[in-house]
Amino acid sequence: MDNGIHNRLHSDKAQASLVNGVKEEPVSTQRTHSPDNKGADNGAAVVRDYSNPGSNLHTLQNTEMEELPDELQHITADSLPLSLLLSRLAQFSHAKLQELILNLASKPLPESFSNGNSGVNGAVKGSANAGGHVPEDTSPESLDKKTMVLNFIQDLHSRWVKALVITEWAKNADEVGKLIDLRTHLADKLELYNKTFWELVRVKQELAFAKVPSPDLKTALEVLTSGSVHWMPDFGYLLKPPLTTQEKLHWLNEIEVTLHMRLQLHEYERIPQPWRQYKVENGRVTFTVPGEFEVDLTISDEDFDSQFWFLDYRPIFTPAPAEVSEHARAFIEAQVNTVLQTEGLPGCYKYLHELTLTAKIGEFYRQAVELTRTGLWVQTLKVERLDRAMSIQYWAQSPLSRGTPSWILLGVHSGKAPEGLHDPGTPSHIMLQWFREGKEAKDISIPFDVDTISTEKVLTTVISRHVEYLLGSMYNALLGKPRFTQRQGTIALRIADQPDTSSALTMQLLGKHDATLGVGTWMGNFYFHEQTPTGRDWAQRFNSLRNPAHEGANLLEQIRWSYTARRLRMLPKPAIWVVLPQAPVPSDEVKSVVYSPSSSTREPFHAIWVRNTRWRPQWFAMMSLSLGGDGWWLVEVSAEGRGFSGPRITTFTQLPMTPSDPRFPENSWFPELTKHTTSIMAHIDDLRGLHQQRTRYGFGKSRDSRDLTTYVRSPDMLASQSAPDDISPSPWATQFIPLVYKGPAPILGHEFADLIADAGSLQKQPARQRVLVEAKVAVTNRARFVLLERKLDRDVFYDHELGQFTLRFRPDAGSGAVPLLRARMLALNRLVGIVDGLARAGKRVMPERVTLREIVFTYGDGTHGSLPPDQLSAPSQEKQQTWRLRLNLAKDQGVDVILEEGNPHLRVKDYLQAFANSPKLRTIPGWLFLTLPLFRALERLESSWDSVLAKEQGACYTFHKSMDWVTIRFALSGAKGRRMHLDIKPRDREGNLVWHVYRPMTDANATNENDEFNKVLKERVWSVDGQGFKGLMNGALASWDGGIENLIALIGETIQSLAGTPPPSLAAAQPHQLSQALSAAQQQQQQPAEHHQPVAPPGGGPQPARFASQQAYQQQQQQTPCLPQASMHPQGQPQVQQQQQQQRTGIAKNNTPVVVID
Repeated sequence: MDNGIHNRLHSDKAQASLVNGVKEEPVSTQRTHSPDNKGADNGAAVVRDYSNPGSNLHTLQNTEMEELPDELQHITADSLPLSLLLSRLAQFSHAKLQELILNLASKPLPESFSNGNSGVNGAVKGSANAGGHVPEDTSPESLDKKTMVLNFIQDLHSRWVKALVITEWAKNADEVGKLIDLRTHLADKLELYNKTFWELVRVKQELAFAKVPSPDLKTALEVLTSGSVHWMPDFGYLLKPPLTTQEKLHWLNEIEVTLHMRLQLHEYERIPQPWRQYKVENGRVTFTVPGEFEVDLTISDEDFDSQFWFLDYRPIFTPAPAEVSEHARAFIEAQVNTVLQTEGLPGCYKYLHELTLTAKIGEFYRQAVELTRTGLWVQTLKVERLDRAMSIQYWAQSPLSRGTPSWILLGVHSGKAPEGLHDPGTPSHIMLQWFREGKEAKDISIPFDVDTISTEKVLTTVISRHVEYLLGSMYNALLGKPRFTQRQGTIALRIADQPDTSSALTMQLLGKHDATLGVGTWMGNFYFHEQTPTGRDWAQRFNSLRNPAHEGANLLEQIRWSYTARRLRMLPKPAIWVVLPQAPVPSDEVKSVVYSPSSSTREPFHAIWVRNTRWRPQWFAMMSLSLGGDGWWLVEVSAEGRGFSGPRITTFTQLPMTPSDPRFPENSWFPELTKHTTSIMAHIDDLRGLHQQRTRYGFGKSRDSRDLTTYVRSPDMLASQSAPDDISPSPWATQFIPLVYKGPAPILGHEFADLIADAGSLQKQPARQRVLVEAKVAVTNRARFVLLERKLDRDVFYDHELGQFTLRFRPDAGSGAVPLLRARMLALNRLVGIVDGLARAGKRVMPERVTLREIVFTYGDGTHGSLPPDQLSAPSQEKQQTWRLRLNLAKDQGVDVILEEGNPHLRVKDYLQAFANSPKLRTIPGWLFLTLPLFRALERLESSWDSVLAKEQGACYTFHKSMDWVTIRFALSGAKGRRMHLDIKPRDREGNLVWHVYRPMTDANATNENDEFNKVLKERVWSVDGQGFKGLMNGALASWDGGIENLIALIGETIQSLAGTPPPSLAAAQPHQLSQALSAAQQQQQQPAEHHQPVAPPGGGPQPARFASQQAYQQQQQQTPCLPQASMHPQGQPQVQQQQQQQRTGIAKNNTPVVVID
């Protein structure tokens, strides 16, 4: 739009310039300098040459601004750029055009369009086809729209024409500006001329009063000499006689009576309320307004309608002048008499009341001005008088007043209601308005005494309220925070009636250290009572706050953060504790920890990280300081987690201690941290392990010591000891076992030496922190544990009175105690099983020492079962030796079985060793005394065959295929097949354990009735019943406690009877055949033995154990070194006899049982 206008204006280059739309010829002016113009203005004379107007105008246009006179000022005020005017006009035109378009669109269509008739369109089309003119649409709607468009165009046209004129005038902006400057200069000179003229008139009028008249010397001489003037007339007036005292009292009494009558009868309703109490005496009525003034009035006529007259006025507020000056009294008298004549007593009261209030305001102002000149208030107050009011700004030099000053306003309140109506019961009074930090404090009432005026007291009262506001706002903001509601810190506010050093806000920083914040009375600056460099720095920060009442609470909290961090670094602490310079995790991770107790509280916080060098690298301790509550935290940090790179917090827990807790002073922080963190780390590791193993558990705190406790089930701790073929024993422990975490474990002697060495070494890592964990395992039946000693191990104790085990562990703080508890429970379970076995064995087994490391008991020195002594054989009637067995449970490789030299069970020591390291360890005591008669019988049998072997007539061998399976091999000289073996196995017969001796089917001649061994055994053994045994025709059954010895002795005698006799098929036996038979038997030592399932002992006795595979057992025995065989025999036995004994028993040098199979 602008471009179009400019193109249209400047299309004709030859067009003359337009001024107000009229062509104008240029007029030039010439500026000449003439010596005759020296007395003219500083500028040069202008001579216009109207003969050549063009040259004159050209010369005027080239005149520069600096050539103008100095007194001409260039006017630039209220000037706007032309571009702004045109842009605003273009915006206005565009907005009006949019408004016009919307208004036209909102107008209704003509009826022809609304009825569906083509109307004008049809006519237009027809006319166009006919070549005629288009008819005009004259409908009211169209006319209305056209009118709107025309009005719009006319309005904009007038505006843009004005803009065009202004634009053309702008081409000569310099000339127009000079014209404006000249016009302004001439107007100023004319105004100065007028002022000068009227000033001269005023001076002339005042000079008339300054004239001194000529002195009348003639009259003055006459007066001075004679005292009179002859030309002054004498009227001859007579003076009234003076009143006597009685007359004066009479008239005073009359006046008083009249005053009483008039005030009681005529003026009573019009007496103002404050003047209801008055005093009449000495011919006057005295009206008193307490704290303001007293006024004396009287009357001069008995007429009740006559006016009162003023006598005296006395202000009675303090301080006030004792007497009013004559000038002031005359002024008051004139004003009061005038008011009494027109308005009566109400008007008099109002006038004097307002006068007194004004005087009081003046007194307040006088005292304020005095305060600004003397004392401590110098340069701290700004006083301003505002007619009948005054303002006093206090703390003028305080940083608090830089942006938002504080002041008080003392003025007269009219007493009118908010609606503007006057309330007679509420007269005007002095009011005090307090503007605190730029805003009026409307809800606060400040008491001040208007009877005894003291500006300083008013100021101190207001300042005290301001101090209360500043400190109280901080106090209320802090008091409502969780840190103080939960009593984690102390805060106190003291406000004095008069501001002094006792008004202060005291907040606990740490322990017994407090921060006491005060506000200066006169300067209004914050200061701390502790005059330290740090206190001064924080005071400067307080004074720089824009709104201390709202921001001061957070700054006080920051002071506490700074002090606590500095104090923590300065505290004496062990060398293993280190305060970290920065957090090991991002701030978002720290927020998730601090805000975890209450997500609704999001107070700013400060975190201080510490670490114990004896911890694992991922563990840290953090102290969080916040108005939401302080706390110590134990945090576990991982390198990466939850899909984010960088360190992340995986585990955290709040410690049961706070930095401000009086129970934990500063010097006990690190010991308490060590106590709680070690317990919690072990507790967390145990819970994590139990959760990963899907083991049920519980946790809480112990009732007596409030220590962390983990509850586990005893079956879960004993689950790994069950075997598929084991008979589950009755539970000996209660269901739940509490694991109590007692804090850091005491440092032992060797650990202390290592710790000292670690502290002196820069490369060696310090020893890990250990925690003391105590487990209480209660037993279900105390009678089962009477054989136990009180101290079972260094850290295992049994209390017979309470019936419970006390287990103590010292694991690493980050390792947990559950694995140690499980191992110790398994050891206890093994011990309980052995103790049960010892108890079931009765008097045949006597325990000597029962601990977790070692079990020692003796067996064998007892009775022989149910057989009477007269039925025992000679060997059984001999007093049997008692044998001692020691089980070493402290070895890492397993249980070690140690037997005495000469013990019959030495032949099966390897089996005993394997048996002791199986879940059937508890059956060893029962098995030993049950098998002792059998093993004694086997030794006697072997001893009885020594003479036969020496003669090379035969041999007898015993082989132990398992703990309860013995094979006896007999070989006689003669034919190759003159051999036989017998098996001895336990059997259950009517609930009693018996030994079954028979010839197994693996023997080729087991069913051959013509076999010489079958014949002799059937005849002399299998078919007879002896002492403690019974024949079965193909075998025999013998009792375990004596019958087996008689039976084996009878079998040995029976087979020995065949030695030295020829076999049935040979006449005689050759000696070398016996040697061949012995060699053949020894070659079969490595052949596997048959598997056999033993029979459980009757009556719930101990069940003998066995290996799952004889071949596996033989392989183990080949790799396991054993005791030398010499320890199995008495000292002094010849070496030849020892070798023969080894051959008979089938035991090689490695103590491996040998199995000989035909």
